[in-house]
Amino acid sequence: MPSWRLDILCEDRRTERFVRQLCERSSIQVLEVHSAPSARGDASAWVRLNYPIYAAKLRSKNFQRKRGLLVVIDGDNHGFAARKIELDEQLKAAHVPPRAPADPIAIFVPTWSIETWLSELCGRGPVLESQPLKDASADRDLWADGQSEKACLQTAANAWRKIPTSLPSLEDAYSEGSRFQM
Repeated sequence: MPSWRLDILCEDRRTERFVRQLCERSSIQVLEVHSAPSARGDASAWVRLNYPIYAAKLRSKNFQRKRGLLVVIDGDNHGFAARKIELDEQLKAAHVPPRAPADPIAIFVPTWSIETWLSELCGRGPVLESQPLKDASADRDLWADGQSEKACLQTAANAWRKIPTSLPSLEDAYSEGSRFQM
């Protein structure tokens, strides 16, 4: 039996696939995934706009034990701390109570994008959060050894918490993930 049951709110399909791998590895059941529509504008804005809706929905189901919400939003050039502040402000603007330490809501903010974490977790050399990796050359670098995207996502999920990291956003995600024993 899964330990937690989560709804996921994220920007894109690659992020969704990685988070699903993490959940599977941690015996967490994914209930629903809400992903930004592709090619329809700023995906991070879509996540910020929808966060209060799904946070309120989760709280309306607070009688359900071990049910949570995992929000994954790219840090882009803002960084993880600034994105978390933006999400807090979205709750306030929507008149939704702020996220409390005991709330079953975790926020992952890969800076710049999920490709940064994948590069780090798959051992693709030194990774800097100050430089974006999300472009065609990053994809070539990630899959350069002939490894498929699916295999890379699985490798990254298996490396979760097992390798030392110098990425502040990944360290923060480890802390956030502990809400669900992830």
